[in-house]
Parts: sequence; C-alpha cells; structure tokens
Amino acid sequence: RACEIKKGPVSPDDFKVANRVLGLGGRMSRQQVDVVFHLFDLDRNGFISAEDADSIVGEDFVPRLEATAGRGGALTFAPPPVYRDGFGSEGLTMDGSGATEDHELGFLGRVQEFLLGTVAGGIGAAAVFPIDLVKTRMQNQRLGPNTARMYQNSLGCFVKTFKSEGIVGLYRGLLPQLVGVAPEKAIKLTVNDMLRKAFANDESSVNSKIRFPLELLSGGCAGACQVLVSNPVEITKIRLQMQGETAQLLAKAGKPVPKPQSALSIAKELGVVGLYKGAAACLLRDIPFSAIYFPAYAWSKEWLMSQNAERVETQGASAANLMIAGFLAGVPAAFLTTPADVVKTRLQVVTREGEMAYSGVRDCCIKMYQQEGVSAFFKGSVMRVLRSSPQFGITLLAYEKLSHFIGGSHYAPPVNAPIDPRDYRSAFPTQDAIGHKAEDIHEMVRYMGLNPAKPYGRDKHE
Repeated sequence: RACEIKKGPVSPDDFKVANRVLGLGGRMSRQQVDVVFHLFDLDRNGFISAEDADSIVGEDFVPRLEATAGRGGALTFAPPPVYRDGFGSEGLTMDGSGATEDHELGFLGRVQEFLLGTVAGGIGAAAVFPIDLVKTRMQNQRLGPNTARMYQNSLGCFVKTFKSEGIVGLYRGLLPQLVGVAPEKAIKLTVNDMLRKAFANDESSVNSKIRFPLELLSGGCAGACQVLVSNPVEITKIRLQMQGETAQLLAKAGKPVPKPQSALSIAKELGVVGLYKGAAACLLRDIPFSAIYFPAYAWSKEWLMSQNAERVETQGASAANLMIAGFLAGVPAAFLTTPADVVKTRLQVVTREGEMAYSGVRDCCIKMYQQEGVSAFFKGSVMRVLRSSPQFGITLLAYEKLSHFIGGSHYAPPVNAPIDPRDYRSAFPTQDAIGHKAEDIHEMVRYMGLNPAKPYGRDKHE
C-alpha cells in the first residue's frame, strides 16, 4: 500500500510513516523497522519494493485493513476484527490453525499474570503498611476538652507503636490487605479501561483522548466498583490495626484485656451487612480518588514525556516517566480525599468506652467539626500521601523484577494507573529485549494474514 502511494519503493522512514498512518501496530522503533527490512529487503538496497513484498507474501495477497468512518465522516483504516479482539476465535493463520493453542496460552498467561500481579501488589502494600497503620491511629485520635493527646505527631505514633508492640504491631491487619489488593486493582483498572474505550474517539485504544468530564466519570465509576472489595477489606484491616492500641489503654486503666481477634473472627462477627459499614464514606473517598488519580497520571505522564520528546520518539516512555507520574498523581488524589478517609475510619473502628459514637457520615462530620474543628478532617493526611504515592513505584519495580525472575512477557502491572503495555516495555527493557522486538514484528506479520512459520516463497531466492 505504501509503495502504491509513493509510486515506488519505500525507505525505512517511509515505512515508519506508512505504519503509523495505516495502524499496523502503532509507533515502531528504528530497531523494529530494521527487523522488517531484514526480512523483506531481499536485494539489500535499503528499500522495500512491491516486488520484494510480492516475493514474500505472494501476488494474490490482499491486506485485511478495513475502511471505516472516522471523525467527521472521513474514512480511516482500522485493524480487522481478529486483531481488535486480541486474535480471537477466528484464528491467526491463513489455514485457520493455531487458534485453540493461542487461546490456551492466553488463558494460562492471564492466570500467571494475575498471580504475578498479586505478589507484586502484596509487596507494594507490605512496604508501606506501617505508614498505613500510623495513618489509621492518627485519624482515630479523638480530642476533646478533657482528652489527653496519645500521640503528638505521626513520628511519635510510629515510635510509640514500635516500642510497645514491636515490628509485629506495625503489621497488624496486613493479611486482609494482601487478600484484597489483586481483585481491588483488577476491578478498578478493568472498569476504567472499559469506560475509556466506550468514551474514546478511537475505541481500539484505551489510551485514546477522551473529554475531561468523561475521563473523570470513567475514573469515578472505577472507584465506585472498587468499593465492593475495598470496604470489607478496610473495615477488617482497621479493626486489626486498632487492637494493639485498645489493649494498651485497657491495661493502663487496669481493665481486662480481651483476646485479640483474627481477620476471620472479625468477618464472622460483622456478617455480610456489617462488612459494608461505612460504605458511603468509602464511596466518598474512592470515587474522587480515582477521578483525580487517572487523569492526573495521564497528564503528568504526557507532560514528562514532552520534556524529552526525542527520546520518547525513538525509545518510548522511561521508567522515571511512569514512576514520577504515579507519584505526582497520588499527591492530590490522596490529600484531597483525606476527609472522607477520616470519616470512614471513625465509622469503621470499634467505639471504645468514653469515646463519641457516630450514627452515620453526616453525624460524624457534624460532631467532628464541633469538637475538633476543621483540622480533624485532615488528620493523617501526610501519612496518606506518603503511603499512596510511593506504593505505585514499589509495586511497579517489584512487578518488573518478578517478571525478569520468572521469565515471559508480563505487561499489566497491578498499580492504580492504567499503564499502557508499550510504555511498560519501553520503561523496563529486559535482557531479552530483542525478543520483544521480534514478537512485535511477528504479531504484525500475523496481522497481515500470514503464517510466520511458512517461508512464503523465500526458497525461490535462497
């Protein structure tokens, strides 16, 4: 097609432009183009002619591009249904073979990806969990006219907890967090991707441009769906985190200290309905968090990449681009949703003797404001930011290192942001990076309707 447009053979630069216009796999690097020319430039003159292509694919080859109506009714080229569906049941090869095998490999790959994501997400959550525990205890610290302050600040809370409860005390409540991290992120990213595709001008890409209100809506809906998992996890985790502090206060007052509860016993005691106590506050936290985080991540990444456009053009996004974007997006998202997080914590903890009880979100807000002022709504805000922002980078690095250790291609890190697979690959090139480049070319050739396992006339020239 490029040869027809140019009325002659195409150079590597021509090929890159044609590839971008026709949509044959997105942006290609110079190394990928070199691989294509190694395969198709039979006379090694630096150009691919129509004759070179015919000798490889056959004269009766017909590209399977579809002309579809784009913006303003203008015709544009889109990949065929087989390509858009991830090489689905229609098969990948000209003779129809290989579809079942690819489905099986795809399923096994997704299972492995899910397990890998669970481990990486667990590492990220565990790394910042002591910060989360300090945040919870600071948020639940209630101050009244005659109430002594148990912790002067977050650092004092950390030191006091470590001295009285040890390292185990800093990790109380970690188990439910680990159990919920994978399904929570899976739900959030799946819903966000689905809605972004529905709202995008180009439905073939989750990273297509969408209008700002719709971007907020897709992120907010993702956060709302996440509550199905996050609320039961949160209430169980918070009650475990507060057990050590409650035991100290009871012992100090000379009262009997009850036996510590496990996550399972707390879940049984609460029941299905009780596990969703404070769900309204959880929604008020998670919906704005995702609505802020997703657009902020996309904008931050684009801005960072624009600062080094030459590098991005040839190599794609860097690891620094992704991690800094994740950190920057987490700061406003975590800080601005702290009031809802404080209210949620107050509603979900076990009310101790002498403490103010709350009947709901509105009642909690009124009583907190009357007794503690506006500052009470931002208790633990610094700890919340210090937990949310670094967790992104830790999880991403853990996922990348585990991918190298296990081997294979894993392009869906379980972090808050919807990272594009191409960005992930360019940010974390592996030792077998040439293999990834070959996979891209292999995928493009399959998309063109060929079986790469067959020589297609190559024998005539060799």
